[in-house]
Amino acid sequence: EIIVVDNGSTDKTVKVACLLGCRVVREKRRGLSYARNKGARVAKGDILCFADADGVLSADWLAGVENAFRSRKLEAVSGLNVFEHNDLLKMVWYNFYTFFAFAFVFFSGVLSRSYLVGNNLAIRKDLLEDLGGFDPVVGEDFWLSLKFWRLKNRPARFNPRMTITYSSRRFEKNGYIRTIICWIKETVGRVSQREYRKGSYRDGFGRWST
Repeated sequence: EIIVVDNGSTDKTVKVACLLGCRVVREKRRGLSYARNKGARVAKGDILCFADADGVLSADWLAGVENAFRSRKLEAVSGLNVFEHNDLLKMVWYNFYTFFAFAFVFFSGVLSRSYLVGNNLAIRKDLLEDLGGFDPVVGEDFWLSLKFWRLKNRPARFNPRMTITYSSRRFEKNGYIRTIICWIKETVGRVSQREYRKGSYRDGFGRWST
C-alpha cells in the first residue's frame, strides 16, 4: 500500500500519485509530522515505511525492510540517507552531515539505543502508536527516538543498505554550515514545524527561509 499525504502541495503531486495508483489523503495542518501521522493512521498494514517526497529509494530498499522484519522480535529499522549533487566535491562536503549523523545512529545501535530516522524508517504500527507518533517540532525523529529509548524490550536496528537519496537544495539555498547549525538549534528549542516552514526563526546569522 502506497500512501501519499498531500500537505498543501501546489504542483502536480496529487495528480501524478493518483495516476500511479497511490492512495492520496490530505492533511490540512502544515508540517511533516502531521503528514506522517495522518498516513500512519489510515494505513492498513502492520509495518509502516516512511520516506519524504524528494527521496529516491534504492532498488533493494523494500527487500531490506522485508529481510529485517523476518525476525518477529524486531520493532523498527532505519536506513542511510545520502545527499545528491552534480558536483562531486559538493556532494562529499554535504554528506559530512550524513557521516557524522549516521555514525551516531550506528553507535546508538551498538549501545542498544537505536536511533529512529524519520525519513528513512520502517516501524511496526503498534510501536509508533505506543510512542504517540511524531511530535510536530523540528528534529521530530530525535524526539521520537528519545521516547523510544525509554521503552524496554523493543529492539530496533540500523541497516546502511537501505539507502535513500535526497536533494541537497536546502544546503544550496541557505548554506551548509548555516543549515546544520539551524537544525541543531531548532531541534533543541523544539521549534514547531509550522514556524520552520514559515521561515520565522533565527539561526544566529539572520532570518532565512527553507
